[in-house]
Order: sequence, then C-alpha cells, then structure tokens
Amino acid sequence: MHTKLIKSGRRRSLFTEASTTQVVALGRAQLERMLPHRDPMLLVDGITRVDLAQGMVEGRRRVAADDPVFAGHFPGDPVYPGVLLLEMVGQLGICLQHLLDRFTVGAPIELSADDQPRALRLLKVEHALFQGAVRPGDELTLVAKSVENSDYVSVCVGQALLGEQVLALAIYEVFMLDDDAS
Repeated sequence: MHTKLIKSGRRRSLFTEASTTQVVALGRAQLERMLPHRDPMLLVDGITRVDLAQGMVEGRRRVAADDPVFAGHFPGDPVYPGVLLLEMVGQLGICLQHLLDRFTVGAPIELSADDQPRALRLLKVEHALFQGAVRPGDELTLVAKSVENSDYVSVCVGQALLGEQVLALAIYEVFMLDDDAS
C-alpha cells in the first residue's frame, strides 16, 4: 500500500528541510507532556526539528552503553532489539500527532504546563524493516512523518538513522481513545 514510501524511506531520511521547518529543543519535560511513557520505557531523548506543514518531526536517542537489554541481547555481540526501535519511532509519531493536534503551521512550538498526553493504542504495524544493528552508545536520529490522519486514527512512518544510514523503518497505525476511555 505504501510501496513508494517504503522504497524511499529505506534509502534516506524522509525528513526534508523546508521554509516551514522549525528548529526546536524539546526535552524530557516537554516529551512527558506529549507521551504517556515514563522511564524505563520513554525511548525518545528530545525533538530537534518540527515541520507541521509537511507533517514531520525529527528527534534523537542515545542508546546507553550500559542499557540492561544488552546483557541478554546478545551476550558478546550486543544489538539493540528491533522491537524497541519500533517503540522509539512510534513514540516520536505520538509526539508528532500531539503537535499536529495543538499547533498551526508557523506558530511557535511551546507546550503549556497543563498539556497532557492523549490516550491511545497501537492498532498494527503495517511494515517493519531492519537494515543494520544499533550498538551500545549509538546516537540515533529518529524521524516520524504523518501519512494519514483523522480524529481517531493516525498512520505514520518512522525511521531510526545512524548518521545517514537508515537502520529501521516502520509504518504503523494508532487509535486515539476518547478522553474518558482507557
């Protein structure tokens, strides 16, 4: 269904700088206003660029060398699990949805102290691709791009990159719950 997106996204970053791109410095406090996740499952360190006109966001994640997951995945050949890469880009996609819901193109991205994450659930992963290993200490660039968006369902594509190399690509769909649902 998203064949062209998959082909281009497996080769290079989907984030393209434009006149509508804003450089931002959203850290842990702001992320916790957009995401229901907390340590140890908050897997995005920050957001660096936002482009609401193109429906894109760029973030970062440093994979700690002492992350306990490396003790068992795999001893002597530590590789960060692909499922956690999917979780990273999924979390960035949730942040993108939050920003798209609350801000207009060109408006300053300033989250208020009373911003709260929206309740949601993953519906499905339509496509996932892993093209390289993430190792202890790697500094990843994360990208999320909105593909389809409605009041209740959002489809995003996400990438994890090391430098210019795309290590993981996923297309996923989430369902936004009503405020009173859980």
